[in-house]
Amino acid sequence: MKNPEIVPDKISNPINWKVIVGILGVGLGIFIALNLVSEDNAGTLALIPSLVFSSGVAILSFIMAKQNENGILAKAYFFLGLAFTAYVIAEILYYTFELILEIEAYPSIADIFFFALYPGILAFLLLNMKYFHSGFSIFQKIWVPAIPIFALIAYVTMSISVPDAELNFDFYYGLIFVAAASTTLSFTIIGALTFREGVLGPIWLLLVIGLMINAAGDVWYYHLEIFGEYFDAHPVTVVWFIANMFMIYALYKHIKSI
Repeated sequence: MKNPEIVPDKISNPINWKVIVGILGVGLGIFIALNLVSEDNAGTLALIPSLVFSSGVAILSFIMAKQNENGILAKAYFFLGLAFTAYVIAEILYYTFELILEIEAYPSIADIFFFALYPGILAFLLLNMKYFHSGFSIFQKIWVPAIPIFALIAYVTMSISVPDAELNFDFYYGLIFVAAASTTLSFTIIGALTFREGVLGPIWLLLVIGLMINAAGDVWYYHLEIFGEYFDAHPVTVVWFIANMFMIYALYKHIKSI
């Protein structure tokens, strides 16, 4: 890889911590609202912010791709936009199955679009690392497989601990998603460690932290599904919302800096 590029100072705009506190406050408010309504209404209520926030990430990513003159970075943001467009489609399908058709939403065709999120995010991260990062340290090379291995061991251990557990389709189906989500989580952590060094500035760091929280939420979700413990008002739902709001704020700040 080539040496890291020098990023203009204007990209390193300071983050307004009042906005961060506000995002956390909005997340708390949504969580309280989800737990005040009935379980049936919680799904409808959760759908609205989910579509708004994920659509916001997709739209701002495409705007960044269009405004960025560098070919590699334009491709990176385009992939990020595609990833969250797929996520929006997945959410629409998921809640259509759950709320309107009243059929099992997991597994379903929606999972194809949920899964598309991971290669899109990985493409975004790898292209940025290729452009700005000079290489991976030994520690980082060890870190990449460490998280997926740990997540998969935890998934298998939890799965076989269930009474009358069977290594059936659902088990292997979930295994694929845990592997994808945990691999994405691993690369987002490396990205955050890289961007923390000041090469890309606090805006890039906040964006990757949002992606990291989102991936961590996915890993949490697939482990919850082992015991059928996920429901719309679960805290992990709000974790996804907060992650998306972090990304929206970071993308907005970045667009304003160009």
